[in-house]
Amino acid sequence: MWTPLFSFMVFVVFLAIGDAISVLTKSRVSGLLIVMFLYLVGFQTGIIPPDTIASTGLTTIAGGFAIALLLVSMGTMIELPTMIAQWKTVAIALFALVGLAIGSFTVSSWVVGRQWALCASAPISGGIIAGQMTSAAAQAAGRNDLAAFAILIIGCQGFVGMPICANMLRLYCEKILSGDIVMHDLSSGEAESKPKLIKKFPKALQGDNATFARIAVVAWLGYVLANALHGVINVNVMYLLVGIFAYAIGFLPKNAHFSAHASGFLMLCVISICFGSLATISMDDLKAMFLPLIVTLLVGAVFIIGFGSIMGKLLKVDWRLAAAIAICCTIGYPGTQIITEEVCRVLECDEETRAKIHDHVLPPIVVSGFTTVTIASVFFAGFILPMIF
Repeated sequence: MWTPLFSFMVFVVFLAIGDAISVLTKSRVSGLLIVMFLYLVGFQTGIIPPDTIASTGLTTIAGGFAIALLLVSMGTMIELPTMIAQWKTVAIALFALVGLAIGSFTVSSWVVGRQWALCASAPISGGIIAGQMTSAAAQAAGRNDLAAFAILIIGCQGFVGMPICANMLRLYCEKILSGDIVMHDLSSGEAESKPKLIKKFPKALQGDNATFARIAVVAWLGYVLANALHGVINVNVMYLLVGIFAYAIGFLPKNAHFSAHASGFLMLCVISICFGSLATISMDDLKAMFLPLIVTLLVGAVFIIGFGSIMGKLLKVDWRLAAAIAICCTIGYPGTQIITEEVCRVLECDEETRAKIHDHVLPPIVVSGFTTVTIASVFFAGFILPMIF
């Protein structure tokens, strides 16, 4: 019964259920948490065989090249002019991750142990990709409990981050309406796009296969460069860097994986790595994760907000907005936009004022989530993981 095709069907059905619940709850409940729960029940009851995910072949593809291709493509999502224009937002988001690192190395490590604390810090810094990097490293080290823990962090961090972000934004918007705060644009002006070195590829080289080929070439160059540097730069970080460079010069289009119509499949492969470790987890292992889960999420949130607010103070950004910007690393898109729209929707003001406040708070919130989830978390995980295993 459990043929590779049937195992694949179950996998994508579980993902579809998770996505549906995430949409219905407006991202308050993580789809990955639902999938994790379904697989845990299946593995614990014996209904689902332990090798079901591996039998699909997706994990082999992920480890072989899908992660590399996805990271290169994530580099093509980065608009450097926009990041430069929103430099205050970027500074707050990055300094918040410094706080996360300090909290993980100190308080969290003292309470639950260094491995649990650092294993949690990477996914807290930005979600799926950093969590997958952590999970894969833990599995390679023979620590399936830590691999599962990283995925549990991904699924649960939104329960901490989303209420904090929503309440900080609400307080900030109410202060604007009361006249205590005057809205100031956090950007340094309009983002100006510079001409690219490669203007445009011939039409014959703009198809899906040609775009995919260019992504693969860039990924291979990233692998070669990482090896040439003898591990000085983590290979996953290098994939992201060469993707940024390839997009900046025009070799790759914006959102290259979408242009090649490969985004969905690449993400399927990468996500498949996350759940295999659940097959070897016992109920005692799950009970042992409860305290580290609570401690690392709460300590992480406190340090993220604290350091983000400090940087906000230095940059003359209200601490409430700075705290909301900082905690976006636990949310990501589209959760950041959903929260902003929900907060603005219930403000007691006229539509014109509501629109002005919405346009004021949306860019920094979205840019912050993008900065941490897409870029900084990969660097963060690349820095932290060698210290764990």
